Formats: sequence, structure tokens, C-alpha cells
Amino acid sequence: MGITVRLQNRWRPDQTPVLLSRKPSNLIMELDHYRRKAERLVRIYDLHRKLGGQLDLSSMIEAFSNWLTPYFEHELVAFRHLPRKKMVVVCLGHGPRRQSLVDEARRSLEEGPGDGVEVGSELGKLGLSCRTFVLGTLPDLGRLAVIYRRDPDNEALFLAFMEEILHELRAPLERALAYEELYELARCDALTGLVNRRVFEETLFQEMAKAMRYRSPLVAAALDLDHFKAVNDHLGHAEGDQVLIQVSRTLGRIIRDTDLLARVGGDEFALILPNTELEQATLLTRRLCHAIQALGIQAPGSPPLGVSIGMAAWQEGEGGEAWLARADQALYRAKAEGRNCVSQ
Repeated sequence: MGITVRLQNRWRPDQTPVLLSRKPSNLIMELDHYRRKAERLVRIYDLHRKLGGQLDLSSMIEAFSNWLTPYFEHELVAFRHLPRKKMVVVCLGHGPRRQSLVDEARRSLEEGPGDGVEVGSELGKLGLSCRTFVLGTLPDLGRLAVIYRRDPDNEALFLAFMEEILHELRAPLERALAYEELYELARCDALTGLVNRRVFEETLFQEMAKAMRYRSPLVAAALDLDHFKAVNDHLGHAEGDQVLIQVSRTLGRIIRDTDLLARVGGDEFALILPNTELEQATLLTRRLCHAIQALGIQAPGSPPLGVSIGMAAWQEGEGGEAWLARADQALYRAKAEGRNCVSQ
């Protein structure tokens, strides 16, 4: 007995397949939509690929500027992190023009989001506009400024493009800020905020190379607090920590921006004085001695807190260890000469 199978066609003449029902214009619009969506994904993938290889903030902003170049012609990209008061600038200009662009970006970042119109007469003369964007919410992650070639026809396109990209920038920037914070913690003394011995030694050899290249004078100083042990013994380590913080701030207010002050031990500090003659260094370090003595810190039954300082001028051809050893020897002489004084 045979079995007959009848195949029923579910399509009837009164029904039109979905694809056939679409007009060619609709298909073109849909294909264009998917094309733009694919292009967007490619852009975002390329952005994350370039930013993913960067750790620090400066490298990341530079990578973003390079990535942005094929899409929009620009002269500057700047990022300012408000909580840490840190600003990174990548500027393609040079000379006086560069300084003008940097100043404009700094002003724009301080004032907040811009409205996209040209900012400042200098930008207007150059045919440029500045736009500032806010990243993050509370606490504010930071602000991004872009100085770009002004084109009214493409302004809306530029704003839409940047709004899309800002969302993608937040996570990489947060990662870079976290990395830099950890990096700085590893290079700074946790109590005083001064750089630690590792940074001091790195900077020491860098300054030696500069002094050799430019034939400039260079002085190193070793500092050791006088009678600090009595503060710890009689007032406690908590009070001793506060004294170290106070001393660090006092020393930091007196030295120049170009000098480097480091905490290299418990109550031991070190100082690098670039482009400084020994006579100038003596005047500066004597001021440090007077400032510490003027704090009036004194443990019961002990002389007032002071600081003994030994200095040595770097001699061409001398190694770093030998140079620091001479500064330490000078420090021992300062201790032997009565303390709270400077010796060479």
C-alpha cells in the first residue's frame, strides 16, 4: 500500500515575500544604515586598539590625536583631569603659534564646555575653533579640548562624531589615570609626598649627564635632622610623623622649582641643585637650617630640632657614588661642628 505525500506550498499568490515587498529605495537605505554601523564599529575597534597599547596619560592623548587626524583636521588635543589638576597637551603647532594654541586650550579647559564658536581673535585669524567636552559625571573625570579647522558645513558632523567617541574614551582614560597614580605612589614617599631614593638616584644621573653636556655646575646635598630621635622617644611616632611632614613642607617652600628634594631614609633627606654654584648652594642651604630651627620643635630635655647639611659640587668624570660619598662626609663634618649648620 503506497503512501502519497502532498507538499503544500505555504506561499499563495495573494501574499508577497518580505524581500519582494521592499522598495529598492528602502533596501538602499537599510544597506547604507548597516554600512555606517559597520564603519562605526571599525572606527571604535581601531581606537581601542591604538589606546590599548598606551599606559600613561600623555601617550594616550597623543595616540588619540593621531587616530583623530584622518577624520578631522585639528591642531591640538588637550586633556585636563580636574581632581588631580593635571593637564596633558598634544599640539601640532610650533613656536609662538604653539604657545598661543596651548594658552587658548588651557583657558577653555578652565572655563568649562565650549559652545563650538571660535574662541579668541588668534583662533579666528587662523581659521580655527575650540570645543571643550566634559567626560564623566561626579566626580568629574576631566575635560577634553580640541582645536580644529573651522568648517560650518561639518560642525554638526564633528559634534556628533565627538559625542560618540567620548563614551569610548572614558574607560581608557580612567585606566591611564589609575596607572599613573600607582606609578607615582611607587616613586613617592607615602608620608611626606616627596620623591623616594629611587627617583633621587635616577634624577641624579640624569642631571650629571646634563651638567656634562652643557658644562653647567651641579651640587648635591645630604640632610639629616638633628635631635629627631628625642622627638620620637618622648612625643611618640605619630608626633614624629607630623614633624617629618612639617619639615618636608618647610624645605619644599624654600627650594626652587628646578631643585629636587627627596626623603631617602627615616629622618634623612637629599637635595639636587642643578645649574648651581657651590656658593649659591651654601646660601640656600643655610636658609634651610634657619627655617627648620625657626619651627621651634623641641622634645622635653632635648635641644631644638635642627638640620645638618653636607654639600659637594660634582666634578666632571666623577661617578655618582663617589660624589654622594663626599656629600655624606661633609654631613658628618656638619654634625661634628655643632649641628644645624652647613659644611662642604
